[in-house]
Amino acid sequence: MDVGDRVTLGGVTEKIPFATDARWFGPFERPLLGWWTAPTARAPTSGIVIAPPIGYEYWSAHRSLRTLAEKLAERGHGVMRFDYDGLGDSAGERWDDGRLPAWRHSIADAVGEVRALGAQKITLIGLRMGATLALTEAASLRVDAVVAWAPITSGKRFMKELRMLGLVVPATETPAAVGNTITYAGTVFTPETAAALSAIDLDRSATRTARRVLVVARPDRPCDTLVQRLAEAGSEVRLETLAGAETVLDIPTEGATVPMPILDAITAWVGDASPDAAAGATAPARTSAQMTWNGAHLIEEVRPLGDLKLTGVCGRHASAPPKDTVVVFLNSGSEPHIGPGRCWVGYARELNGHGYPTVRLDFSGWGESPDCAHAPGRPYDAHCIAEAIAVIAALRSAGHKHVVLAGLCAGAWIGMRAALHAHVDAVIAINPQLYWKPGEPLDVRIVDTITRRAPIRRREALLDKWRLWSALDMLGISNYAGRWLSRLERDRTPVLLLFGEGDEGLVYLHNRLRRRLGRVMRTGTIKLAEVSGIDHQMYREWRRGEMVACMLAYLGATQGLL
Repeated sequence: MDVGDRVTLGGVTEKIPFATDARWFGPFERPLLGWWTAPTARAPTSGIVIAPPIGYEYWSAHRSLRTLAEKLAERGHGVMRFDYDGLGDSAGERWDDGRLPAWRHSIADAVGEVRALGAQKITLIGLRMGATLALTEAASLRVDAVVAWAPITSGKRFMKELRMLGLVVPATETPAAVGNTITYAGTVFTPETAAALSAIDLDRSATRTARRVLVVARPDRPCDTLVQRLAEAGSEVRLETLAGAETVLDIPTEGATVPMPILDAITAWVGDASPDAAAGATAPARTSAQMTWNGAHLIEEVRPLGDLKLTGVCGRHASAPPKDTVVVFLNSGSEPHIGPGRCWVGYARELNGHGYPTVRLDFSGWGESPDCAHAPGRPYDAHCIAEAIAVIAALRSAGHKHVVLAGLCAGAWIGMRAALHAHVDAVIAINPQLYWKPGEPLDVRIVDTITRRAPIRRREALLDKWRLWSALDMLGISNYAGRWLSRLERDRTPVLLLFGEGDEGLVYLHNRLRRRLGRVMRTGTIKLAEVSGIDHQMYREWRRGEMVACMLAYLGATQGLL
């Protein structure tokens, strides 16, 4: 994010007193990606490291933690948000061993990077698992203060919750000797990781962590015992019990809201950065990173795209000649560019390994892109269509011959709508819900959509059985989605409709548009594929290999149509 003007939702233009830059840091062979937000007036000497939660809470909390970083930067601090090893944009795979030690090392690397940027005073702020790790790592890292927001005090209880909420990976799908593995929102918890997390018990084992500690507890999950333990160990502890964490942690990203009273309490406790001390030497930014993914050597870098300088994480093979088709992964729902359950990271790196350059894009108001008065980003926001088109033009100007848009659910809808207004070389539309029209309800969860549409679906299926929809189609009478598909076919825009087994969007096509779908598919411009065993958000990550196989097959077969 470049420094400049910020347009608020009220239409007021104001100067941004800080800038956010992407920085790769940590081991060169296994880099981490961080986002450094710092005042523009002077180099900060007070550094803050924000350790995020893991699992679904990572996505729901993203906007809140970015807002917290910006509030702290306005008070003179330099703030580093980062992704743990094997999570987010950082290098590493979901099945890697030693997850908990790797996450601890990630915090140490982030603290080291902030010190290299000139910080003389360090504060660790963590949310949920990030708060737990901040408390356990602070002493060894010699940080000055810790903010533990809704810390996980019992790893055993945390794993019990994950077992109820997550999915057990079928034994036939796990790597050798890794049985009884759980995935939660695409994050893998092997028995080794589960055992390491279950051993955490802060109420019994907490020791002196930093001189000053702020614990922000939820009313329904008090932290009195933890606070008492920390005080007995010699820390100066303050406990704030505040409502509002439920708007960050307990609901999907699409419905998450920033709990400003909690953020205000944290920033007030941290206070203003001292204006006196002079900043030391700063480390040069690593603008690109090299990493290995499934045996392929890749390069990733973060670039601003288009006039709005939208954030794009661009990946390519490090040595193989790049193919002339770049695949752009669009935001799904309200999640940042990592994608649901980190699937965009995995899919992009798999395509990079086969020679396809990729971009993981944030629209304005999403993830790390400028807000442009659109924050927080919500599914189907109209401005996303124009921004997708602008990014296509920017990539073509940068030398990419062909541009393919890929999206899930709302992102698939946006990609297909963009194809009506500009030349798109192809669209990979994963689980698009083509029945949705502007002005209709937006559900926070796909299960809510399925419940709400149940009577409509029964009616559509009944009238399909009576062949009413086919009869209307023969008379040239079609609905919004039918006309949309016909237009794409008439414009010769290649589209892959890629559905998970039994997805609501696929059921709609079969019930309501059976004849029209068959007609537009005859020319081969529009194709349809169904992957068995994968869910709408692709959290059943052991089936993602089949999704990648479908994408690769489609991209290879589509070359002749571009």
